[in-house]
Order: sequence, then C-alpha cells, then structure tokens
Amino acid sequence: MPKKPLRVREFLAKLKPYGVVALSNSRGKGSEIVLVKPVGEDQTKGPQIPIKNHGDGTELSIPVIKSVLRRFDISEKDFWD
Repeated sequence: MPKKPLRVREFLAKLKPYGVVALSNSRGKGSEIVLVKPVGEDQTKGPQIPIKNHGDGTELSIPVIKSVLRRFDISEKDFWD
C-alpha cells in the first residue's frame, strides 16, 4: 500500500491490531487526542503521544504517522501492508 495521509478514523482503525487506543478527549490539550499503548488490561499507563484531532475527518500527514509508529515501535512496513 502506498504511503499517503490518513484520516483520524482510518488511522485509529489501523492502529487497533497493535493494541493502541485513543483516550477520551478530556485527556488531550485543546483539540488533541492522546493515543496510548497500555501495558496491561484496563490500564492507561504505557507509551503515549498526543495528536491533533478536529473531527474524524482530520487528515494526518506522513511525518505525524511516522512519529506515532516510532513511539509505539510499530514497523512502517507492517503498518502500510
């Protein structure tokens, strides 16, 4: 699959198999959501990263996607295939 910007909704769906979830909007600052890869069940501890979110249709650029993948140790090759 070619690398292209993804909408927030699509990006979150692609991250789900890797165990990454979005915390409720109350955790982020302003129009951000916090992505977290919990270390255990029913926990919010673990690697986290905030991303901009102005609705499900917000487009995330390639550099933002790459930084999220690096933060959660997800291979770009696996993610884009």
